[in-house]
Amino acid sequence: VKPFAFDELVARLRALVRRTRGAAANVLRVGDLEVDTVAKRARRAGQEIPLSAREYAVLECLASRRGRVVSREQLCAHVYDDAAEVASNVIDVYVGHLRKKIDRGFATKLIQTRRGLGYIMEAP
Repeated sequence: VKPFAFDELVARLRALVRRTRGAAANVLRVGDLEVDTVAKRARRAGQEIPLSAREYAVLECLASRRGRVVSREQLCAHVYDDAAEVASNVIDVYVGHLRKKIDRGFATKLIQTRRGLGYIMEAP
């Protein structure tokens, strides 16, 4: 066993704790869905879900606001640089794609519509 400085050991342990906390903060979880905001990937029940860039942006926006209603306008602003140029049903189409990819085959549906308000992502 090599001799070591106790202060250096403490510093290394603190750095390790900081790194692991940061990694956990980069993953958004809603039920069994995990959204990795660094790798830009999503997994449900351990299975990776292939997503387009726009689908991922919609998913990230919903997951980061878990349990809160997100309006179509908010989603549009998050996904597009110039939301004024986007057709009114584009967000609905992307949410439809996400539902097929994320919720198909699962009893628990994570994305729900709040009529007249927008969408909410939550796990019961």
